Amino acid sequence: MSAVAALFARELRLAFAGGGGPAGPAAFFLAALTLAPLAIGPGGQVLAAAGPGVIAFAALLAVLQGAERLYGDDLSDGTLDVYLLSGLDPSVIAAVKTLAAGVATLWPLPLIGVLGGIAYGLPPVAALFLGGSLACALPGLAFIAGLAGALAAGVKRAGILVALIAAPLMIPILVFAAASGRAAFEGDSRAVASLMIAAALSLIVSALSPFAIGAVLRARSE
Repeated sequence: MSAVAALFARELRLAFAGGGGPAGPAAFFLAALTLAPLAIGPGGQVLAAAGPGVIAFAALLAVLQGAERLYGDDLSDGTLDVYLLSGLDPSVIAAVKTLAAGVATLWPLPLIGVLGGIAYGLPPVAALFLGGSLACALPGLAFIAGLAGALAAGVKRAGILVALIAAPLMIPILVFAAASGRAAFEGDSRAVASLMIAAALSLIVSALSPFAIGAVLRARSE
């Protein structure tokens, strides 16, 4: 087994064994979707109109749920130093760790987004657009959370710092993800365009973030 495959497999095992796999983000996502109507009110049209934005914001919170531990645990127990001494490029380490964590923990979110959209009163087509846009956005969101986790690693109460770093960077992707579901709800032809923009932004972030995270990891090793 190659070093990259071994690292990916190890991170998957850790995500399921230590972090509960997808249970944490999924539970957080469901809790946010359940509580939001208490503030919005029970009106069907209001819930349906607000649904895409609420679901996108809940996805942001769910993605951030495990970001603090992604690099913080490895830094505290010395595992990060071992990774950096393995000969792998830090950007490769960053990409593998983030992808493994995302694959293990975030896959239920688009499915929950579709069900949440229907529960909020969106038509099935609009709910599917919203779920599809969330699926396209998740890689970029995961890498932004990874970057914030790397920058905040080793800081006391790093969760607040992670949120302050990551949330502003995630908002542009989520704006278009929510816009896709809202446009589909309103019968607007821009639903596909919004989904494609969300996917393009996510792809750009996914391509560039490993290098930024790698630079942070390299700086921490010096």
